[in-house]
Amino acid sequence: MGVAIPIAMLAMSAAGKGMQMAASNAEGIQKKTASQIESMKLKMAAEAGRVRAQQVDAQYRDELNETMQTIGAIRSAQNVGFDSPTSFALYDKAETINDRARVVAASNERLKALGLEGDAAQTLAAGRMARTTAALKMIPTGLSLGQELATGIPKLFE
Repeated sequence: MGVAIPIAMLAMSAAGKGMQMAASNAEGIQKKTASQIESMKLKMAAEAGRVRAQQVDAQYRDELNETMQTIGAIRSAQNVGFDSPTSFALYDKAETINDRARVVAASNERLKALGLEGDAAQTLAAGRMARTTAALKMIPTGLSLGQELATGIPKLFE
């Protein structure tokens, strides 16, 4: 009966330390999983950004076509040929303005997508680091448990 109490205390202490280690491990797994989910969200947002860039590009090209048609209609209504120097100058100016705006708008969307991809990679790395940190946090508790068992068990048999 004199040995039962120290065994129970040793078992409870060991169970407590085991629970601490399990909690630390679960925390690391949870943080890693959360970072993976966030990373997937960011990757999806980046892909949506690349699609937006293509849509913006197409929209500006459509606007350029409409502008060219309008210029052609106005010049035609004025009885001026589409191949006149003034028509060429108007077409060229409209194309230059549109191309500049199109490239800037599409590039901005692509840059946002690149930023989101970088955020996704950083989020994944943070999750891996959290998992590693949780594993490292278990080491002192595990060593303490080992020390407790190594010193406690022999004392039971003294």
